[in-house]
Amino acid sequence: MRVKKWITNNLGLKILSLILAIVTWFYINEEFTRRKNEEEKAIFSMLHYDVILKKLPIQLTIVGQLSESHEIVTDNISIDPKTCIVIGPKRILDDISFVRTVPIDVSEYTKDINSQIALAPIASGISLQDEFVKVYIPIIKKAETAGAQKSQDAQVEPLAK
Repeated sequence: MRVKKWITNNLGLKILSLILAIVTWFYINEEFTRRKNEEEKAIFSMLHYDVILKKLPIQLTIVGQLSESHEIVTDNISIDPKTCIVIGPKRILDDISFVRTVPIDVSEYTKDINSQIALAPIASGISLQDEFVKVYIPIIKKAETAGAQKSQDAQVEPLAK
C-alpha cells in the first residue's frame, strides 16, 4: 500500500513522466519531419532529371508450343490498346523502344485466347500509364486451314477457266 500511495502522491514522479512525454513527442515529431524532408528530396532528385512522356508500342510475349494439330493465326492477333504512355527519366527512356507483356504460355490452349494480360515492368523509376492490356490470340485447328484453303482453291479454279 505504501508503494501505491508513494507513486500516486509523488509530485516528482508526475513531473518526470511529463518531461518524458514531452521529450518523446519532440522525438517523434522530428522523425516525421525528417522523413518528409527525405521524401521531398527524393521527389526533387527525380524531377531534377529530364522526366519525359513517351508513347511506346506494346509487344506480345508468347511462350510455349501449341499441339501439332493447332496453330495461331498471327495476322489476327489484337492488343488493345496498341500503345502505352511511359513516364520516366529521359536517359533511360531513350534506350527503350517498346513495352512487353508478361509471357503468355499457349501450350495448353486449343481455343482462342481472349483475356487481360499485365504489362511487364521496364525498370525502376519508370511508370506505365496502363497496367493491363486486352489480348486476343486466335487459335485454329490446322485441318481447318487446310480445308479452308482447298475450298478457296476450288472457288478460284472455276473462275480461272
